[in-house]
Amino acid sequence: MVGNGATVHALVRGAAIASLGHAVRLVTLGPVLPVPGIDVRTRPLPRTALEGFAAFRSFVRDLRDFHPDLLHVHYAGGRLGSLALASGIKPLVVTVMGGDVQPEQLMGRAGALDHRTTRRLLQEADLLLAKSQALVTEIRRYGDYAGKTEVIHWGIDVARFEAKPDAGPAMRQKMGLGEGPLLLSPRILRPLYNVHLIVEAMPEILRQRPDVSLLISRHREDADYATKLRQRVSELGIEGSVRFIEPVAYDDMPGLLAATSVVVSVPFSDGLPQTLFECLAAGTPIVLGRLDAYGEMVEHEREVLLAKLDAPSIAEAVTRILNEDGLAPRLREAGRKRILETASLPEEARRVEALYRGVVERGRRGSPLGPRILDAMSLALRSGPS
Repeated sequence: MVGNGATVHALVRGAAIASLGHAVRLVTLGPVLPVPGIDVRTRPLPRTALEGFAAFRSFVRDLRDFHPDLLHVHYAGGRLGSLALASGIKPLVVTVMGGDVQPEQLMGRAGALDHRTTRRLLQEADLLLAKSQALVTEIRRYGDYAGKTEVIHWGIDVARFEAKPDAGPAMRQKMGLGEGPLLLSPRILRPLYNVHLIVEAMPEILRQRPDVSLLISRHREDADYATKLRQRVSELGIEGSVRFIEPVAYDDMPGLLAATSVVVSVPFSDGLPQTLFECLAAGTPIVLGRLDAYGEMVEHEREVLLAKLDAPSIAEAVTRILNEDGLAPRLREAGRKRILETASLPEEARRVEALYRGVVERGRRGSPLGPRILDAMSLALRSGPS
């Protein structure tokens, strides 16, 4: 597998495949979160052309020395995608994540070489996995790949996130949190995720529930955006009710969700995020923005509440969950049923295993050398961890 080791996606999926009895190695660049069950190989992020060449050689060596039956890339783009393409290893499986094929999520940060990598990965893949039907539609903009595309939710290990009676109080004590209702913004702290709208909703939420606190994760924060958010919190006079927290370790997420009264996730573009799966599994009510992408998994008033992407709508949804008798338990029960039906990680891993066997049985097809040389050369012209 090739993927970003600083996020849980490839690591958790690799561990799920390994649990079925397969040997899995994740090859990546930069820092890696701890995960049991898989072999991880990484090296520092290259900052110069010379470092990039050295990283490429060691990267390909770590891939080839493993003698893999197939190569699975998580994210159809980025430098890791170029490295995987340059290795020439086949069969090639590519998981489309969302930001790779949804240009609005990139917010102008992708250049011509990034778009080339995405096109190359979609073309060269023997199998494409998309987390949602909405992403299948996005893939169509690049070409007709329907014959090799499958929808795999991946999902979550439901048992791992199942609420334990003492998990919430223990996490509150560990983090020094009070006893009032907790709101959580767990997504990346960048403009795409509209965290400022949650901040703008807080005065109305506090008017109705003065004991509420908002936790904002600093996960992969954009420094300028975070500074503006802190300034706005101060302008609104709600410093005592808003806390910016360090990124929470994956092992601590079940406890944090157990302590949380409402999760709020309102990006302006999204696929089917792990945050949604985690909340459904943990039984934590979640407010989502009104995006079509969520419709294949959840419905408004059934498993979640949907809000328009403005502060008054977000405030109304949050206060409904906090104040309306029976609403939170109803969402919790329906959400757990839904996640068990459609996004259980062990079941999805077995589906992926069967798809793996299919591409391996079809055999390896060659990868042209010329484009691979260009893939390797493009690495010297790009920077960053992805």
